[in-house]
Amino acid sequence: MSEQTISKSPVWAPVCIKLLQNPIYRTDNNDATWSLLQSWQSDIDRYFFTIGLHVFVDFADGYAFLEQREMGEEEEPLPKLIIERPLTIQDSLLCVLFREALDQFDTSQNQSANLVMTTSEIKDRLDTFFAEKKDQTKVFKRLDESLNRLKDLTFIKEIETSSQNQIDRTFEIRRILKAKVNAEFISEFRDKLKSVLDEGEIEKYEL
Repeated sequence: MSEQTISKSPVWAPVCIKLLQNPIYRTDNNDATWSLLQSWQSDIDRYFFTIGLHVFVDFADGYAFLEQREMGEEEEPLPKLIIERPLTIQDSLLCVLFREALDQFDTSQNQSANLVMTTSEIKDRLDTFFAEKKDQTKVFKRLDESLNRLKDLTFIKEIETSSQNQIDRTFEIRRILKAKVNAEFISEFRDKLKSVLDEGEIEKYEL
């Protein structure tokens, strides 16, 4: 029985594995995963291209994620690897709120590199979306659930604080939302939100 030659995994393989699991973020200037992505981007792009994926990278803001690419007319269709998770209207509302907050933050004179918000600040911003108190109350009741889902999607990152206030949670709003939530999404969402509020079905609605 002849021996089979087993080739070694490429040095950039860990980056591919992490991208298949979740978006990746640059943590600091010595981030090994991010350095590999920068050094081997063309090889990583070629690998994912062969399985129908595209690597979206924002080097300025320090994040990368996979998305399904458009297949060429001459290519054989491939099964989809990227599973889109449906968002409830509450989740989508928070995504829109955070995206708009990021835009405002970027045009401000704030010296901090990252936008950080507490649940109290999030509730204050949510007030502007609702004319009816009952609709606001429904969203507030499920706020923690929505925040946890967005945290699982890595759109936000919870920050541990030394504050004695155990009610208020604190989150870093990640810039990946600028790629995920565009102007078209915001416009369509506002129209859908108005329709749902008119029907009084906000707690049942999913995008």
